[in-house]
Amino acid sequence: MSKVRKKNQIRRNLILRALLDNGQLSLTDLMKNTGITLPIVSKIIASLAKENLVIEVKKKDNIQAGRPPYLVKLNGKAGFILGVDIGRLFTNFIIMDLEHNIIMDIRKKSILLSNDISLIGQLEKEIKSVISEAKVSWNKLLGIGIAIPGMVKGKIGLSETYFNFGEKSAKEMLEERFNKTVHIEHDLQAMALGELWFGEAKNEKNVLCVNVGWGLGLGIILDGKVYYGEDGYAGEFGHIQVVPDGELCYCGKKGCLETVSSSRSITRIARERIAKGASTMLLNHNKDIEQIDARMVLEAANSGDLFSIEIIEEAGRFLGAGIAFLINLFNPSLIILGGGVSSAAPFLVETIKSNAMKHSLVQLNKNVRFVISKLGNKAGALGVAIYLARDIFEVDHLNPTAYV
Repeated sequence: MSKVRKKNQIRRNLILRALLDNGQLSLTDLMKNTGITLPIVSKIIASLAKENLVIEVKKKDNIQAGRPPYLVKLNGKAGFILGVDIGRLFTNFIIMDLEHNIIMDIRKKSILLSNDISLIGQLEKEIKSVISEAKVSWNKLLGIGIAIPGMVKGKIGLSETYFNFGEKSAKEMLEERFNKTVHIEHDLQAMALGELWFGEAKNEKNVLCVNVGWGLGLGIILDGKVYYGEDGYAGEFGHIQVVPDGELCYCGKKGCLETVSSSRSITRIARERIAKGASTMLLNHNKDIEQIDARMVLEAANSGDLFSIEIIEEAGRFLGAGIAFLINLFNPSLIILGGGVSSAAPFLVETIKSNAMKHSLVQLNKNVRFVISKLGNKAGALGVAIYLARDIFEVDHLNPTAYV
């Protein structure tokens, strides 16, 4: 790429990123936001308008004197991003346009996560089905963001747990298959990104996003940015030991927080106690103990079943004590509880909060708030979609300081 062409690409991406992040802007706002001179901003906007990537914002009647500013915004329908959050039980798909409007939001039973190469074909089938159902042209799909559990290095698109097919990274293989830009993200960091852009963490600086689902994990926002850690693995909150010589966790260690405070652990504990003769309304409709799962326990707890309430509150006590450790460590302003367990059992929040406050230092917990995620299961798919949308218009790889 020539020096002139590279300079133009940097300026173009800076303008597109500014519009993506801020919505409608005047040419003067774009100049201030990007550091590009007004004449060049005007020229680039004219070029982008010809490509139908930006459109003029229709002005409302202006009774004030003077000429109203010329406002532009991205043409949302010029391109679309697909966000896919693959869980162990369910997969969430969100199609978002360039104005952040959600075109489709659908949840399906998950494909079986593995390292078998056939997984790519299964995912391709699911994705093309969703795109077709949304009536979005494949040619207008700018990229695909995929959030997955396990050990994930999102920066390089490498998963060490699932989608690990050998020499090439998951990102490389999926980009070859789809012929689209692909971003791979850890599901917990994707959740944090979703909350930061669209949820409760918007306008907050220091936030902990605790996901209570099949497993237990943590998305960390520090100084307004998602924290990844040195290798991209930050947030394995569920693998802090809380019960010495406790249950064996799938990670290979004993007594992890996840063994007592996750959907998986709630299911296991309920089945074990019922097998030992515990009385519960869960048996009214489920004679086969192996059919009982965490969702049923939550529903029974919400209906007043004391057996189920005790299990949920026990999970909340452990989780609250674990969050107290996080409060002492990070001193957050906000703790967002997401995942299926927290959203299905609002009373769990009080148990978690009371134990978190009880076990943390008052100097560090006096300003912290607890909320249930309003985005729910959408957070991860939204997060990985907005990451990819911004990444498409990034300039770092073009070394902007050398050209602009």
